[in-house]
Amino acid sequence: MRETLIKPLFTEKAIALSKKKNSRGSYTYAFKVHREATKPEIAQAVEEKYGVKVEEVRTAFLPAKIRHRYTRKGIQQSRLPSYKKAYVRLKPGYEINLYENL
Repeated sequence: MRETLIKPLFTEKAIALSKKKNSRGSYTYAFKVHREATKPEIAQAVEEKYGVKVEEVRTAFLPAKIRHRYTRKGIQQSRLPSYKKAYVRLKPGYEINLYENL
């Protein structure tokens, strides 16, 4: 059985979205999810894990990236894999504290 939610994302954009309310009074959180997870599965997983109500789920596939490192031995390349991320908007009145389990 696959795990739908892999981990919450703590990027600058994700932190900014989770700290401010949008015009409807709800918060948005970003999660790294399984590549084959659907929007209803993601919404259900967030509701079960955090005990909140989900209003909307948006997903995006991020492409793989090639990283270069310059060392004494020359240029070394490494590949970061692609992944799927989901932006989950909660219904007004709900909030998730992602920092309590760090």
